[in-house]
Amino acid sequence: MDRWIWENKEKRAAEENRQTITHVRLYDGEDKTSFDQGSLTVSTHRLLWSDGNRNIELPLKCITKVESHGAKFTKSAKVILTLSKSPHSQTPGPITDSKHDYIKLSFVKGGHQEGETSIRTCLNEKRWEKGVIAAPNKKSSLMGGGLVRIEQQIESSRQNADQSLNSAFKDIDNLMVKGKEMVILAERIAQKLSDVKTEGDETVELKSALLSIGISNPVTRESHGTGTSYHKSLGSELARMLDGPLREAGGVLSVSEVYCRYNRARGIELVSPEDVVNACKTLTPEQHGMELNKFSSGVLVVEGDNFKSIMDNLLQTIKSNECCTAMNLSNVMSIPLLLAKERLQAAEQHGIVCRDETDDGIFFYENLFCLM
Repeated sequence: MDRWIWENKEKRAAEENRQTITHVRLYDGEDKTSFDQGSLTVSTHRLLWSDGNRNIELPLKCITKVESHGAKFTKSAKVILTLSKSPHSQTPGPITDSKHDYIKLSFVKGGHQEGETSIRTCLNEKRWEKGVIAAPNKKSSLMGGGLVRIEQQIESSRQNADQSLNSAFKDIDNLMVKGKEMVILAERIAQKLSDVKTEGDETVELKSALLSIGISNPVTRESHGTGTSYHKSLGSELARMLDGPLREAGGVLSVSEVYCRYNRARGIELVSPEDVVNACKTLTPEQHGMELNKFSSGVLVVEGDNFKSIMDNLLQTIKSNECCTAMNLSNVMSIPLLLAKERLQAAEQHGIVCRDETDDGIFFYENLFCLM
């Protein structure tokens, strides 16, 4: 953070603003700073950050490396910038000395890909080294040069896009070929299992292999008709596939995650989001052990019949300790940390618990206004 300086309001020669992203938090290395929820502007010469009261800038020439980390379960996406050493004649800034040689830009509400792309593009251009060549009385020449640069950028972007699309389509073609081979293999394993009368260790291993491959003979419109009949068959297949993942996730999965898991298991016989939702609507606790529900926020989820007992157990744990973190819950209930986080998130979405974010971490308390 000692490379950041107070903003110089005078715009550089030939400087252009390329991207502005809101809700950006600044880190000094791994340390969170007080510069939170501001707007980040990427220009051809610098990064500018402002929260309305404080305005700071970072010259692009200080940046030596750009990396990015995508969003995780409870963490926002980040762009990591490695910086050169602070010069002896450093312009005054908010921090005079730092032990880190890198900073993090945390994009709380998205936009990290656009921000990273703009930063990389401006770094490659190095406009701060070029300055303005054209004289003020040569407007037509300057305009012509600008148009040429724009055309070159458009052509370069088009070529990059074509290359990316060609690579993507090749990957899809390879995936389709491998997918067909895996389906054939799964069908052979299923046939072998049906021929085995007694289940020994080898039979169990074959079943495990089959499950890891996915659904060997998926429901299709050709085999199960259309309309309600098709969606009921999809629902039954979906319930069999979700039984294990639903219990591992604490009894609740969002429909978007159900859609991804289901299509991954089906291989190349993909189904549409609409068909997945309609299939989920046919689920009943009595027949399938799960059902479709809708949160107050509008999010659709599939809940298992064990969800209420899991939530009751979680709530009793929180009550007995007044509050808890994901780590506390993981230790007390002897479950993985990731699963503890998922259960707390599900309880929060249902209004069973509420959170308190502090410098020491996120603590969850019983929601005294819960109606569940």
